[in-house]
Amino acid sequence: MKRLLVTIPLLSLFAVIEAQAQQPAAAADAAGSRPETVEDACLFVARSMLMVKDLKVGVMQAFPELDPPGARLTYSTRMDSEPQEISDEIECQFERGAEPLQVTRFCMDSTCYAANSEDPEERRRFDEIRTLMQRLN
Repeated sequence: MKRLLVTIPLLSLFAVIEAQAQQPAAAADAAGSRPETVEDACLFVARSMLMVKDLKVGVMQAFPELDPPGARLTYSTRMDSEPQEISDEIECQFERGAEPLQVTRFCMDSTCYAANSEDPEERRRFDEIRTLMQRLN
C-alpha cells in the first residue's frame, strides 16, 4: 500500500514537469519566425490582431512592388469554413525597403490602424501589432 501512495504523487509530479516543458515550445510556435514576405507578414498581423494560432485563408493578393508594399487577404477563424463563406478581409501596408518588414498600416472590418490614427484605441492596437513583429527572431 505504501508503494501505491508514493507512486501516485511521483506520477503527478512527472505530468506537471512534462506539461511545463511543453509550454515554451508552444509559445515559440505561436510567436513563429520573422515573416520574409508581405503575404506572411500580413497573415502574422491578422493572427496577432485576432489572437488566434491559425486562420483559414481564402484569397491572398500581394503587391510587394507597389509603394508602399502591401498585401490583402480574406480569412476565417473557422478552419472548417467553405470557400464561399470566407469573407473577412485584412489589408496591410509595410515600410518600403525595411528589413525586417515593418507594418505601417492595416485595416480590418473597415477600421484602419496606424501610428497616426486619431482614435487612441486604434493607435494602441497598431502599436501592439508592431511590437509583436519587432519581438520576432
